[in-house]
Amino acid sequence: MSLGKKHVLGFSPNGGQLFASVDELGVLRIWNTETNTLKQEFTPNLQVSGPCTALTWVSLSAPRLKKSRKSLQSQEATDVKLYIALGTLKGVVVIYSLAEGKIERTLSGDNHDGPITSIAYDNADHLYTVGVDCRALVWSLSEGRCLGDWQVGPEKPQNIAYLPKSRTLAVGSRQLKVFDVKTKELVETFTGHSGEINTISHVVCGDSSELVLTTAKMERVICFWKVEKRGKSKASACTLLMEDLAYCLASEVREDGQLRVASVTRNGNIHIYLLNVNSLSAEKFVKPKVSLQIVSDGTETVEPILAVAAHFVTDSNRSHEILFGYGSRQQLQFERFTPNYGEKLNVIVRADPKKLYAKKKGKDQLGFQEATKVQKPIVSQKNVEYNSALPISQKKVQNEVPMEARLQHLQIQSTKLSGGKLQTQSKTQLLMQALHSKDQAMIKAVLSTNDVETIQLTLDRLPLEYVSPLVNELSILLQGKHASVSSALRWLKVLASTHTSVLMSEDKEALREKLGVCLGVAEQRMHCLSEALQISGRVNLIISQMKRNADNHLNDSKALIVDDEPDDLEETVDDDLLTENNWSDLEDQQVSPASVSEQDVEADDDLATDDGNPETDSDESMEE
Repeated sequence: MSLGKKHVLGFSPNGGQLFASVDELGVLRIWNTETNTLKQEFTPNLQVSGPCTALTWVSLSAPRLKKSRKSLQSQEATDVKLYIALGTLKGVVVIYSLAEGKIERTLSGDNHDGPITSIAYDNADHLYTVGVDCRALVWSLSEGRCLGDWQVGPEKPQNIAYLPKSRTLAVGSRQLKVFDVKTKELVETFTGHSGEINTISHVVCGDSSELVLTTAKMERVICFWKVEKRGKSKASACTLLMEDLAYCLASEVREDGQLRVASVTRNGNIHIYLLNVNSLSAEKFVKPKVSLQIVSDGTETVEPILAVAAHFVTDSNRSHEILFGYGSRQQLQFERFTPNYGEKLNVIVRADPKKLYAKKKGKDQLGFQEATKVQKPIVSQKNVEYNSALPISQKKVQNEVPMEARLQHLQIQSTKLSGGKLQTQSKTQLLMQALHSKDQAMIKAVLSTNDVETIQLTLDRLPLEYVSPLVNELSILLQGKHASVSSALRWLKVLASTHTSVLMSEDKEALREKLGVCLGVAEQRMHCLSEALQISGRVNLIISQMKRNADNHLNDSKALIVDDEPDDLEETVDDDLLTENNWSDLEDQQVSPASVSEQDVEADDDLATDDGNPETDSDESMEE
């Protein structure tokens, strides 16, 4: 069962006696559910295979020779051994031996081009895996190699389940697709989830019909899909309601036709549903029959304890029990519990696994100290002398200033040459230090460079492992102000042209996630460009029209400047004389009526009379 990187877990096929889980760091832990003890812990080789991303239990029959009589020396018997098939981050499938506590072998042949998202076992000899490369691979355990592959995309598959009756493989992405493993053809498609499928389970009913149970991200429902190997875009046969998102699914069909379903939700509760296989209906949503909630037995406050996984016990003597584990991935406790279906909520009060492990650890430490009687010496820090491992001739004077203080005093200006340009070596080292320490002040100081030549020389000598962190920092700067956006675009342009092969060699989904912010900011700014251009065009049109009107007014020969407030009487008399002289000049020149109209002469007379004495002006006009 694969539930993503943070929820990779599964119970063993021998009645759930063992439980395997993978934490966030890819470390495999195997627990004994009957004794509540950690049986094995395995950390994979990160250089060879990488962290574990998917697992499934595998039971193989190993031949064994019995040593008795001569006639019975060749008699073979079978011994069932448990293994765990692990899918890794690098697309490799390895077989972990439970008896030896190590990886027994690595399957050869074709591998996935990326992490493996889910793995399934057909209880015969074959393994099926899917990965981020949208391919499904078939592996043979007896031959130890890959037998073939086919495409299951275009959506990235998240979970798979092998259906033994129909010999099909159910692949869950945003849709549920069913492929025939023999012909490798798509035979059925189910549509109903709005998000990616994160958990999957399947059951075989009494009439040999098969049901696939799925839950999706950001959805609080469990959908039932009836596999018939025909039809496309079919709806679900039944829907169950939950109070939160599901992290684990368990299902079982009893002999009387009763279907039991258990889901472990994100808030740590366990919901149990009781259904009849022959009366499934898609018209109504089904609520849980009973819910289990685990709380701590603290005297001061009652705190909830999260459930991690659940499994139905198939033993005939324990037909109504459910096995569940609670606590954290590093500190787990398991218990078999018979629910009380007469109540909607069963509250189970238990001790917190953290306190139990703390008590065990304290007892072990106390016993060790009493047995060895180790006493730690008290030494003053001033009296300690630190010796260097270098020879005496190569010793240097120690600088008592810590590294953090030296980095704070390190400035960009100290690396300038006489010409004013930054040294290429120092600029590259500063950028590497800034990206490694994630110092935002240093990152902004380095990325505020406007010299394109310096940027080009810096990125030429930048190591390849710093390209991805630099793209993330540039995407953050693109969301800031105009100054930071312009500098970020300048760096991003040079980076794309310099390290194009590095960016193209990464996964398409990862590259899309990195550059998605940059493209989103660009689209948002381009969306406002048309409106800004329209406003700019209208403003320019208004300004040009105002300038044109002003120029026409100043060039108008008929316009007169009127001074309504003369400084003294002498200036007024001079203006009157100028007016008379102008009229005499016009008469001497004999201006034609076409050039000077009568209306213009009357307007000039009115303006001239307003500037002087009204009586004098009236007499002069009569004389004329």
